[in-house]
Amino acid sequence: MVDIKKVEHRSKNVKAKDLMSRFAITIKEGESVMNLAHLMMRFKISGVPVADKNGEICGIATATDLFNLMKKIVIDIDQGKSPLHYSGLRVAEIMTKDVVTITEETSLYEMMKIMCDKNIHTLPVMVISKKEIVGVIGRRDIINAFYVGLNDRKP
Repeated sequence: MVDIKKVEHRSKNVKAKDLMSRFAITIKEGESVMNLAHLMMRFKISGVPVADKNGEICGIATATDLFNLMKKIVIDIDQGKSPLHYSGLRVAEIMTKDVVTITEETSLYEMMKIMCDKNIHTLPVMVISKKEIVGVIGRRDIINAFYVGLNDRKP
């Protein structure tokens, strides 16, 4: 039997700093989409925070963005159009610009709510005062932390 009180307590007390990957892989907005795809496959990740020239987070590029681009290419091919005009695309052209970030103190409950309400897969963890990224939390981290909590184990 699941103890709902324990689950609620855990979801409010486990923080982003307890779950995040401290090695945050980022990509520059001017990088090619091919480099983005390579980076995501190499590190087996589904989202990458995008940094501008100053190193500040200006977007996030995800597997969904890459699939949406593939969809456009398939449509062009189906319509007899050449997809060559996509070859020079940069990350800035496909990334999501409206980035939701969290801090190290954000609770598991808040992260679950953000991800569920906004259908977000990747949350950069920031030190707001420095505009510095200190980690990343993905859906797999949240799923693991939540369901491990149901089983009374630690992540």
